[in-house]
Amino acid sequence: MKAVFVGGGASRLVGILREAFSYPGLFSGGEINLYDLNAPRARAVAQMLRKTPEYGRVGCKITSGTTLEAALEGADMVGVILMAGSQKSYQLGALASREHGFFASDNLSPNGAFLAIKGGPILLNLARKMERYSPGAWLVDFANPVAVHSGMINQHSKIQALGVCAGYTNHAWDLNRILTGKDEPGRDFDVEAAGVNHLSFITKGAFRGRDLFAALDRRLAGKWEMPPLQKHLPPAVRKSIIRSVTSLVRFYRALGVLIFSTEGDGMAHLAYDEWCQRAGREAGTSSPGQVQAQVKQAARNRAESDRKFQALLETDLNQTFWDRGWQAPANFWARKTQHDIFVEILRGRAGETVKIVASRPNHGAVDGFLNRTVLEYSLIIEKGAIRPAGRYRVPEIVHGLISGLAMHQTMLGDAIATDDPKLLAQALLAYPMRQFSAEARRLYQALARINRDEMPRGLRSVGDYL
Repeated sequence: MKAVFVGGGASRLVGILREAFSYPGLFSGGEINLYDLNAPRARAVAQMLRKTPEYGRVGCKITSGTTLEAALEGADMVGVILMAGSQKSYQLGALASREHGFFASDNLSPNGAFLAIKGGPILLNLARKMERYSPGAWLVDFANPVAVHSGMINQHSKIQALGVCAGYTNHAWDLNRILTGKDEPGRDFDVEAAGVNHLSFITKGAFRGRDLFAALDRRLAGKWEMPPLQKHLPPAVRKSIIRSVTSLVRFYRALGVLIFSTEGDGMAHLAYDEWCQRAGREAGTSSPGQVQAQVKQAARNRAESDRKFQALLETDLNQTFWDRGWQAPANFWARKTQHDIFVEILRGRAGETVKIVASRPNHGAVDGFLNRTVLEYSLIIEKGAIRPAGRYRVPEIVHGLISGLAMHQTMLGDAIATDDPKLLAQALLAYPMRQFSAEARRLYQALARINRDEMPRGLRSVGDYL
C-alpha cells in the first residue's frame, strides 16, 4: 500500500497514522509520502512518525520532500489535508458574513463556498495529475468543503473521490453521553445516515442490538441532564461539546430528527437566526483592523507550535508521553485516534469490508435526489470497491433544506470545474438561507471582492451576475 498525504506537514497526521500502524498489514513493505509546499514541516512530521511506538512494528518507508509527481507515482490512496487561501481573506469573509446576517464557517456557509472556489482548482489539478501517475488511486478529501470537492472530482475527472470529515465519529461520543452518561466513545452503536456533510441524519440505528430510536425515546421521556465531561478538556472544547449535545437533544425532541455529526455550522441551519445572532455576540472580531491583528497572532501561535513540535523531535519520547502526553493541549496532535475515517478507508482499500459515511454523488442511494447530486450517506467498501450501504430517505421535515444545500454544493463544483462565473453566481444564490434576497446578493458581492486576488481569473467576474 502506498498512501500520499497532500498537506503532509499537518501534525494531526501523527495521531491518524499511529492508528493505521496498529494494522501492520496496511503498510507492510509499503510507503507513506508526506507532500507539502512547506517541505520542512513535512520532514518534521515524517521524523515524528518514526518516533511513535507503533512505527517499529510496521516496516514501511516514510518519505517527504519529493515532487508531487513522484509522490503520486503508484499511489493507492491520496489524502488531502489543507486549507486554501489566506487566513486574512477567510477571517474578513467571516466578518462580512456576520455583518450581513449569515453564519460563517469553512463548510456549510457562504464563506465556505468561497473556500471551495479557492481550493477547488487545487484539488482538480491534483486529480488531473492522479489520472496520469496513479489512475487507480482514490482521492480522499479532508479539506473543507469536502462535498463540493468530492462532487467536482467525481463528475469532472476520471478519479474516484470521497469527501470525509473528522465528525464521522461524533455520534459515538454524543449518543453515548445521552444514553449512558459516559464521556467516552460508545462501541455499541450501528447507524446509517443520509444528508449533507455537517448536516446528515441517522435514518436507522441500533444500540446494543436494539432499536436506537426506541432507546432514545425512553431515555429522553423525562428529565435529562448533560453528564460530566473529562477533566482534561479545555474550557472552549467543553463549551462546544455541551452546546452540541444539548442541541442534538433539542432538535430530536422538537423536530424528530437525529443529527449524525454534531457540527456547529450544520446544526445552525435548524435555528438559523438564533445561531447567527449568537455567533455575532461571541465573535472576537468586529473590524478589519481586529482581523489583521488576529491573523498576525495566529501566525505567531503557529510559529510557536512549530517550535515546540521541533523541540520534541530532539527529545527521547517515552511510552508515558505517547500514552498520556497528549492530554496537554499543546500535544493533542500526539493522541492516537480511534476509528479515524482515513484509517477505515485505508483498510477498505486494502481489501477489508468496512462501513463508513462520506460525501460523493448520490448514485441512487437517497430517494428524491438526482443521481449526480452530491450527498453524504453510508457506504460499504468491499473488495476494493465503493457502494451505497443501503437505500435512504432524508426526514421529510428537512428534505427541502437538504435538497437546497446539496444542489448549492453540487453546482459550486460544476462552476469551479468549468470556470463559469454565471454558473457560480447561480450556485451561490442556490444556498437556501435568505435565498435570492438583496442581502444575500450584497454578501456574495462582498465575498467576491475580499477573495478576488485568490480566486481563479475566470471566476472573478461573478459579481457581474449577482
